[in-house]
Amino acid sequence: MWTEESTNAVQQIVTTLSVFCIVFVIRAWWNWQTAGLGLKSIPSKGSLGWPIVGESLSVIGCTGDFTFERWLRERIQKYGPMFKSHLFLKPSILMTTAEEVKFVLEDPHKQMRNGAPESLKRIFGSTSIFALEGEEHRHVYKILNDSILMPELKKKTSEFNRIMRHSLSSWDGNTLDILGAMQTIIFKLMTFNFFGIPWEGEIADRIASLLDTVVLGPTCLPFYFPGTDFYKASNAKRKVTEIVLPIIRQLRSAETGGTSKYASSAEKFPYQNLFDVKLNGKEISDTAVCDILMSPILTGGQGPGTVVGLAIYHLTNNPSMLQKAQAEVDQVRKQKEELGETDLSVSDLKDLKYLNQVYNEVLRISTIVPGGGRVALSDIHFNGHVIPKGWFMLAPFVLIHMDPELYPEPSKFDPDRFETPPNPGKFLPFGRGYRTCVGRDFTRLVVLMALYHILSNFTWDVVSCSGKLKYLPFVKMIGEFQLSFRSRTHLP
Repeated sequence: MWTEESTNAVQQIVTTLSVFCIVFVIRAWWNWQTAGLGLKSIPSKGSLGWPIVGESLSVIGCTGDFTFERWLRERIQKYGPMFKSHLFLKPSILMTTAEEVKFVLEDPHKQMRNGAPESLKRIFGSTSIFALEGEEHRHVYKILNDSILMPELKKKTSEFNRIMRHSLSSWDGNTLDILGAMQTIIFKLMTFNFFGIPWEGEIADRIASLLDTVVLGPTCLPFYFPGTDFYKASNAKRKVTEIVLPIIRQLRSAETGGTSKYASSAEKFPYQNLFDVKLNGKEISDTAVCDILMSPILTGGQGPGTVVGLAIYHLTNNPSMLQKAQAEVDQVRKQKEELGETDLSVSDLKDLKYLNQVYNEVLRISTIVPGGGRVALSDIHFNGHVIPKGWFMLAPFVLIHMDPELYPEPSKFDPDRFETPPNPGKFLPFGRGYRTCVGRDFTRLVVLMALYHILSNFTWDVVSCSGKLKYLPFVKMIGEFQLSFRSRTHLP
């Protein structure tokens, strides 16, 4: 039977336990918010969000009107331009001014390593360009980069034009989702560029069908459970590898004198020197070659197609700009026909001045890749703060591209702002520093080539535009943007 004394004793025990639990929770929360850093002078403003997931879900959810830029500006207004967060399972510092972005991307004191999210590295493989570090990264980066600069691309433009014309030949009289249609075309161009094989038919269709699922993964939380984006992306990438790996093996065999249906293609295979690369002192595996070559295809297959689609979107909404772009294309095409030429060459790009301005403005206003990241290798002292070892540093490009002091009326689509070449330090669509995107020249060439062929051959009407932009892992339009195309030669 309970006595008053026993009731009081229980109440004291419950009170003590409650106080202990409250202190424990407060201390655990404090340790989470400070990441156990004690009195280190990290930027004190900001929030690490919820335990484990941090603020990752709110960033991944940026879509439609709630842009990544808005997410950043809300926190800058509250915490200042340099603030702490917790993103992609790492305590993070977001550095948003032009000076801070330059510091992160250029790493002047060699205190940082690649900051690619863990999910990206696990999905695309430990030997992908996104995961390699140090000398191995520099070696593989040079192999990829050297073959996608304009001097090498110049040799491939004839085939690029052929693939483009063949792909567009069925557009007349049809209604198409421009983004999906362009993604398929860009994929064919990229497989020709990286493998010397213009994949068409079953192989291209099978891989293209997996693209959207694979690119769900780079910024999702790396939890491999059925139903999660990471689970779907990992399985899609595994299926891509199963498709491509036999081709890699046959190309290696053909290169060493073996026979295969790709034997003739091995002579055109532009990355034979990858087979000579050593990783961790060992001969590179076929799987590693596959990861190296497919990573830019899987990620880059989305970007150029999105740029073309957004360019068409903005030009359609601005008829005077569309008319100006079309007149320029017609003039270049007429000059070429007078010389007995039909293909667009690398040297013609300089004559497409306004189309180049449209291209730059799409990259600015949409910022296809919203930022770059690094991880501190040691405590980094910067502007009176300490960025602790192991912390993630995110440098968003989008705020620089939407800075009204650099770009007046930044939300307005205005190609004329690029009548003079952009300042490299204030225009960062492909990043900066030793991890600058290898596909910058390829993207410019194929986007301008696509716009040239589309504008010179077609006119169109908008059938539906219910799409909205999604901002991570890169900008893309989700939903419909359907256009009805008709050949300009059939116009009255």
